[in-house]
Amino acid sequence: MIFRDAPGATRLFIPQPAHALLAGQMMAAWGAPGFARPDPIAEVVLAAGQHDLAWMAWEAAPSIDPEKGRPHQFTDFGPATHAPRWAAAVELARAAWGLWPALLISRHGTLIYTRYANPARDTAEDKAAAARYLEEQGALQRTWAEALAAPPERVDRNAALVAVADAISLAVCFAHPGPAGEAPMEDGSFAPLTLAKRGAAQWSLSPWPFRERSVTLRCEVIRLPAEMRWTDEATMRRDLRTAPRMNLVETLTPG
Repeated sequence: MIFRDAPGATRLFIPQPAHALLAGQMMAAWGAPGFARPDPIAEVVLAAGQHDLAWMAWEAAPSIDPEKGRPHQFTDFGPATHAPRWAAAVELARAAWGLWPALLISRHGTLIYTRYANPARDTAEDKAAAARYLEEQGALQRTWAEALAAPPERVDRNAALVAVADAISLAVCFAHPGPAGEAPMEDGSFAPLTLAKRGAAQWSLSPWPFRERSVTLRCEVIRLPAEMRWTDEATMRRDLRTAPRMNLVETLTPG
């Protein structure tokens, strides 16, 4: 779950899969030079939109952060908690959608446990869980890429597309302008993207990676008073189920 303060002393509670939905919408609007033939475009869009499948069950019954009196944010957890969930989500993706979505969701987990590892914070259990994920999923990734006849550069490019859509979506959801990931280019290089605030629900992104001259993102989020606090997990879960919801709508235009 992601928290974002909003006007009127309210706070938005953005489920992880809702944030991923925005990433999928961006990937569906992506233009050249991200894709190259014969990239599995539909599967890349699907993987971007479902890359946080691992959090779906947790979002239905979130745990409470007793110190803050609210649900845990996804950054509160280490790999000991979410690496097994991520591996299970990869298997769900494989069973439901096939090898390409499973491969890309698996690769996104690899990114989390390498580039975004936090050795200073991670416990011994966290480090062991991350290492287990990397070993087991690495073997699956190699097997699936071979079965798909997908060379490493194709897998890397499409995994990078999922990663940059995730990065832009996170920046928008947290309302944090600035660096927003790196977009893969035709020559194999990466172009760093920059997100800037242009007004209420308006952002600019440069360089511009989409086909159209504007992209509007939309997902449903929970809206509650910013001062809302809970002491009981069951009550918090009940209140979140019945809380008012609204559409978060954000528009991107070229920088």
